[in-house]
Amino acid sequence: MIALQEKRWHMAGLLAGLCLSMSVWAHRMPLGMTTVAYNPVTDSVEIVHRLHRHDAEQAMLEVIAQPGVDLMEVAVQARLALYTEAHFQIARVVDGKPQRVLALELVGAELDGDYVLIYQELPGRLPSEIAVRDDILRDLFPEQVNRVNVTTEAGVKSLVFKQDDTWLQLVLE
Repeated sequence: MIALQEKRWHMAGLLAGLCLSMSVWAHRMPLGMTTVAYNPVTDSVEIVHRLHRHDAEQAMLEVIAQPGVDLMEVAVQARLALYTEAHFQIARVVDGKPQRVLALELVGAELDGDYVLIYQELPGRLPSEIAVRDDILRDLFPEQVNRVNVTTEAGVKSLVFKQDDTWLQLVLE
């Protein structure tokens, strides 16, 4: 009888360990995705940042420093959009270095299922050589990785920001 109880406890411990390890494996890596593409209809470059809603809410808890942050509230979406605007830049490259930060216009933000989308635009086209800085959520979460996909006539070119990356450069033509 005692041996049977010990086996049950042993099995329960094994199952608990298995469930714990499965939840660790299922943990989603914090990843931000930004798309940059020229729209000939509006003659502007459209920039869309896509963040997982959970990550964005955790970030706003840190930034706003108040309990009960809810991205359903327009004021919280606006704060996230302003935060994003301050942590993402595109610059013209001159002599191999980022020289002039381009004036991106903040358009807004919205929820889309499990994601929050933040919109910016730049009138006209991108220069032929750019540098990008994408620190969105990376100042709050060291494991955050951000991918920026820039659509060109030749296809999509990508930059991946992680750890201590600051400005990464792309030649578009």
